[in-house]
Amino acid sequence: MRPTLVFVAACGIAIAAPAIASPGHAHHPDRVVAGTLTTEVTPCDSLCTESEWTGVLDGVSSFSLISMSDADIPGENVSRFHGHLALSTAHGDLIGTDLGVWNLDSGHYVDVYTVTSGSDELAGASGVIVLFGTLDPVTGSGFSHYQGLLTWR
Repeated sequence: MRPTLVFVAACGIAIAAPAIASPGHAHHPDRVVAGTLTTEVTPCDSLCTESEWTGVLDGVSSFSLISMSDADIPGENVSRFHGHLALSTAHGDLIGTDLGVWNLDSGHYVDVYTVTSGSDELAGASGVIVLFGTLDPVTGSGFSHYQGLLTWR
C-alpha cells in the first residue's frame, strides 16, 4: 500500500444548538449537531490533520493517527484508521477517538468520532458524531459533513 493521509475531525459547539426531546443532563439537554468542516494535513511524527468546523459545532480540531491498516477488500484501495481527536471551541474542548474507513483512490471516507470527555461548558459531554466527505490523498485537503448527538448523563 502506498503512503496515505488520514483525515481528522474536531469541532466547537455553538450555544444556540437545537435540543431534542431526550431529558439529558439538568444543565444541558441532549444536542443534535450538524455542519461542515474543511481539513488540511499538518506536520507531525505520525499523520495529523487540522480541521475548521462550522455549523452547530464551530471550532478547530486536531487529529493524530494511532493506527492504519488495509481493509482487505479485494480490488479496492481502502484503509481502516484509528486516531485521537480533540476539538477546541469557544465553549470548551471535546476529546475522543476517531475510527473510520478511507478510499485512497477516490478520497471518500466515513468515520465515527466518539466523544468521551469535555471541558469548561462542555464538561461531562459524551456522544457520537459521524463524519463523511472527501480528503484528497495527494493534496491533503478535504471537505466534509458531520452529524451526531452530544449528551450529558
